[in-house]
Amino acid sequence: MLLPTYLALLLSAAPLPSGERAPSIQPASSPSESELGREFTLAGQAAVCGTGARSRTFELRAEEKTVDVGNGSKAEVMTLGGRLAPTLEACEGDTVTLRVINAGQMAHGIDSHALRMSPEHFGPVDAGGTVELTGKVGTPGAFMFHCASGPVTDVHIKSGMWGAMIIYPRKALPKAKDVAILQGGFFGDPDEQGVIHSDTTRMANNNPYTLTYNGRLEHEMVTVKIGERVRVWFVNAGPGIASPHVMGTMFDRVAASGNPKNAERDVQTALVPAGGGAMIEFRLPEKGMFMFVDHDNLRYLPYGFAIGFMATDEPNPTVSTSRP
Repeated sequence: MLLPTYLALLLSAAPLPSGERAPSIQPASSPSESELGREFTLAGQAAVCGTGARSRTFELRAEEKTVDVGNGSKAEVMTLGGRLAPTLEACEGDTVTLRVINAGQMAHGIDSHALRMSPEHFGPVDAGGTVELTGKVGTPGAFMFHCASGPVTDVHIKSGMWGAMIIYPRKALPKAKDVAILQGGFFGDPDEQGVIHSDTTRMANNNPYTLTYNGRLEHEMVTVKIGERVRVWFVNAGPGIASPHVMGTMFDRVAASGNPKNAERDVQTALVPAGGGAMIEFRLPEKGMFMFVDHDNLRYLPYGFAIGFMATDEPNPTVSTSRP
């Protein structure tokens, strides 16, 4: 089940931003998983951290392409790794190499907020070149990585060249359903064929056509058991402060930058700055649909800017619906 089907019923009378139209909602023509790529899929802390620190290499192609973003729409974007909002996973203490092969038509570089090093290493390199960063990730969290291309870095980020690097803490976290949610936007209007074209005026004015989760206009439903702990690894590419909120419950823990040491408890709405991240934990108290939204940007709900969490009527006997 894809979320816009639910939104079509919930928001049929919702007003749109002035002068704009929502993409059509046609579940029968929804793209396949192979076209959009798996959403929310994470290996998780136990699998990634294993028994000790290790070296990891992530190789990403930088290239311009047209991608399917769901709801019958496509977008002309720049990508790292061939898709929008990619997520990489490593563990505290690992040595990480981030290698970008520039298969695009212009200069591209790379910056990871999880690494501590001189920006002189970030590039950019011309088309056909390769830029590589290697460093130890000593701080856990949910970090943004993105193209670094001098004065046009903002344009490249807003064109889609960014993702998340989750650095799990070495100390085991409580068992949870791990979900990656990355907030960004499309800065351009769709044409008559539903293709979104980048608009540098919208970019300069921080005026997206719509904000997005995971670079999509439609989403898979996340199914959980009543009382099961959900852990969201959240990154905000901007523009502006993200205000994550789940309708119908509170966040048990919100850890700034995704570092468990920074945790606050019993938070109704989180605040995540552009270029920042968070670890967000919550539980669903009863059967039904609960929507993950940005409380300051509800105007984009008709564009699929929400993620549905469905609580089943089978409680998880190993956890309580109360705060951990």
